[in-house]
Amino acid sequence: MRNITKLILILGILTLNSCYLFDSDSDKIIGKYEVQWVDIPNKRAICERYSTTVSSVLIPEYVFAVGHNSEFIIAKQHPTNGFEKGYQIDTSKTNYYIIDIREKSDVLGPLNLLDFNKKISELNITKIDFDQVYPDDI
Repeated sequence: MRNITKLILILGILTLNSCYLFDSDSDKIIGKYEVQWVDIPNKRAICERYSTTVSSVLIPEYVFAVGHNSEFIIAKQHPTNGFEKGYQIDTSKTNYYIIDIREKSDVLGPLNLLDFNKKISELNITKIDFDQVYPDDI
């Protein structure tokens, strides 16, 4: 019985410590919205945080530029080739996104530059600069 208790204690300690094996970081955008990555910076995405441990991805990796005002978040993203191929960033393609944060997290995109500019005009979005910029050549 004593060996089982020791084994459970050791497994518990290893389980708790395994959470610290992952590297991660986040930058607040506004309110409950953040730029986050876990494991590698190539997985940088825009997330909506629900609690200290729970968030949802709104714009997938690799987000490299973000701007916002009190109503909208805009973002530029290069797609990656995903988990199977190591999240290599495809800098030959740029997608644009708009998140309407007025009532709910309504995500428009991916959009090309022409469609992005049309939506910006339709929504009367003015004076938002991409002021959170990350390297797009990692």
